[in-house]
Amino acid sequence: MGRMTNPSKFLFDMDFSEPVEPEVEAAPEPQIPMIPVSEHQALVEAARKKGFEQGRAEALKDLQETQEKILTDEVGRLSGAVVQVLQTIDDAVNAQERDAVGLAFLVARRLCAHLIARQPLAEVVALVSECLGPLRRAPHLVIRVALRDVENLKKRLDPIIREKGFDGRLVILGEDDIGPGDCHIEWADGGILRDRKELDKQIDTSIRAYLAARAAKAASKTAPAAEPKDTGQ
Repeated sequence: MGRMTNPSKFLFDMDFSEPVEPEVEAAPEPQIPMIPVSEHQALVEAARKKGFEQGRAEALKDLQETQEKILTDEVGRLSGAVVQVLQTIDDAVNAQERDAVGLAFLVARRLCAHLIARQPLAEVVALVSECLGPLRRAPHLVIRVALRDVENLKKRLDPIIREKGFDGRLVILGEDDIGPGDCHIEWADGGILRDRKELDKQIDTSIRAYLAARAAKAASKTAPAAEPKDTGQ
């Protein structure tokens, strides 16, 4: 005998014109990862140490850069000070050298003046003696000296003429514009002039040129090197 089934009841309270809303399943709540407290503390300590090391490294880097800048500035300042000191020393040395050269020249001129005053014909006789040997074959020789020295010079030259074997005619003339110790020696194709004033001028010019060259050399050492030109290549 077959089984009897209960017939379905009519669902008069349902509205079949409206679609059935699907059931939405709620999303599962995210699971918060959990670690042991000791491991958490270890991670925090590791992060703290890493941050400390990074901060320490940055601080050391900043300190090193600051020290390098201070050192560079100090080296530049010291270099400038050394240049100034050296320049001051060079200026002092150059000034002392100029003073020493000027003093030596002044002493030499005064000493020469005193010697000429005591022995006005010494240099003249020595110069004539040197000339008579090479010029002993010259037909004539003219010597111009200060007017007051003519007679004394003749007396002193007579033995020298015989000694050197001078065969020509020797003429000694006195002139007012020739100073003591100076002389003009003339022969047929040449002559020698001894003028102490002109000699002083030449010595003074040589000293000035020497000091100017020294000053230019010192200036070239302290001048900054020229920057290379940009050729655009």
